[in-house]
Amino acid sequence: MEIRVKDLRKERSGFVLSIPEEIFPSGSITAITGPNGTGKTTFLKILAGLDHEFTGEIMYGGEEINWQIRRQITMTFQTPMLLNRSVYANIEYPLKIRGLAQDERKKRLDTLLDRLSIRHLAGKNARKLSGGESQKVALARALSLEPRFLILDEPFSAIDRQSISDMLDCITEYNRSTEATVLLVSHDNAQVEKLCERIVEME
Repeated sequence: MEIRVKDLRKERSGFVLSIPEEIFPSGSITAITGPNGTGKTTFLKILAGLDHEFTGEIMYGGEEINWQIRRQITMTFQTPMLLNRSVYANIEYPLKIRGLAQDERKKRLDTLLDRLSIRHLAGKNARKLSGGESQKVALARALSLEPRFLILDEPFSAIDRQSISDMLDCITEYNRSTEATVLLVSHDNAQVEKLCERIVEME
């Protein structure tokens, strides 16, 4: 899914976010970098369809956002929003809501638990996980929906190197196998250079 942004502007409490024009090519992995306070997370929320208070135009594969497109977008946050349930239940929950059959849910979860090396955590309460474990579960839940546009806000923040490696491999494999467009914010320059084809710097 190609995303085109034109003349995007958002004002709030003296803060102005202004993106004259930007294109995120279909199937690309792009990082957004820049100092704190430049509006990176705000921009991600707008692209994810979570913030509608802006002017300008955003086109998703040539269309304006609608219910069908919104279902093809998934975003994870710097602080994962996990339910007070098992890891397995957290990943499975959005698939239940969308009405996927149990066999299909199990197939997707088995794949993701293995890819991210978290099968041993399946029965553990998600609220009792470490930072790295929580980020991996949040990524698994996002990927379980098989989005065409995956948005990640600081996915590698304050987590161990092995967790970062597992996540990098999983994101790369998903992008290659599905040609999904991936957009992420990260201050970890080393990981950005490994993973991303493009870097957009906000000032």
